[in-house]
Amino acid sequence: MHWIKNILTVSFVAVTFAGCFKKDKEKPVVFIQPALLDTIFSSTYEGTIPCPDCPGIETSIRIYNDSTISRTIYYQERKELPITKVGTWKLRDSIFEATFDREKLFYKIKGLDKILRVGSDLKEVTGDMASQYVLHKAVPFKFRNITGSYYAGDTLNLYNRITVEHTVKERFNVQLTHYNKLDSLTNCSTKLEATLDKGHQLNIPLNKDKGNLKIIFTKKEAHVLFENIAADSAFFKCKDSLRTLPVTGSYKKIQSTH
Repeated sequence: MHWIKNILTVSFVAVTFAGCFKKDKEKPVVFIQPALLDTIFSSTYEGTIPCPDCPGIETSIRIYNDSTISRTIYYQERKELPITKVGTWKLRDSIFEATFDREKLFYKIKGLDKILRVGSDLKEVTGDMASQYVLHKAVPFKFRNITGSYYAGDTLNLYNRITVEHTVKERFNVQLTHYNKLDSLTNCSTKLEATLDKGHQLNIPLNKDKGNLKIIFTKKEAHVLFENIAADSAFFKCKDSLRTLPVTGSYKKIQSTH
């Protein structure tokens, strides 16, 4: 009986090692070339992720070599401003495991020009919606990407218009105009100077206390908000008088007919 027990023990050990060997063979360790990582660290990846209650979630991520990651999302047609969060990442094989506060997200490297958003099971989305989870490397930024006119409101009654004009290097002119079709005497227009930052956002300094008017751009819109200053304390010179010009909110880009 002892020899039968020994044979069973040896057989069990052999099966166990065979199973481990097979498992390791099915999941080989992935090595990412440093050149590929350098490309990822110097690029921005963009896409529009499916949304259950809006047309889509515009997503932009940038992964840095200091183990930080920034993520900007914008829920289309929700009348909400874009949100940017900075988190940290760990690389597990070809997967960046990103942590933003208590939220964990996973991005899979698929080459030089794209990254996939995958689930917590690390599996790629398949089927008709697979392409909607791809984040492509963004094309190089050009000044003309953000120049032009944008509007908010009812163009038959009350509305605001922003016109962005590039002047030199990272400097722009921004004209803010408020229109009232029923009372043209209340129309108001002012021109301000803006500077483009590394995130391709325009900043307009408003006072000595670092108050700032910021313009953030998404695919078809410009979003205007105040930083470090209360909206009701920001005044603009308009027709030789100081008055509050309602400018914050989201503006749709007027498409050129040329």
